[in-house]
Amino acid sequence: MTIRSDSPGATELSSQEKLESYGYKQELKRSVSTMDLLIYGLIFMVPIAPWAIFGTVYNASAGMVPLVYIIGLVAMIFTALAYAQMAKSIPLAGSVFSYVRRGLNPTFGFFAGWAILLDYLLVPTLLYVFAAESMIGIFPGSAR
Repeated sequence: MTIRSDSPGATELSSQEKLESYGYKQELKRSVSTMDLLIYGLIFMVPIAPWAIFGTVYNASAGMVPLVYIIGLVAMIFTALAYAQMAKSIPLAGSVFSYVRRGLNPTFGFFAGWAILLDYLLVPTLLYVFAAESMIGIFPGSAR
């Protein structure tokens, strides 16, 4: 195993060696491609989300909805870049749980893991509820 250093003669750890340095043995084949992740992200974002919150964003931004979404896009790009760096530094399953656990404290990691799990469950649910409520005007005969 080699140790990464900023000196010119040092070499970088291979991905397998990096995993082993965390006490992790790779048992499953890594088969999720970038395209798979992109499609998953688009599906998780719930394509109907803008429909559900458009009115609120329109009123709060005085009609400048595209600007709001562009600012949100910039913020999300920085978030994605931060996640990419964390995934490169700590290549373990668990996302936020692993990053916070290794970076701060196992207790904080526990709470961060549960918080992101609740986010994954509640945000899509709430978006579907808001979208259904906002579509009552288009489909007045539908049940609530």
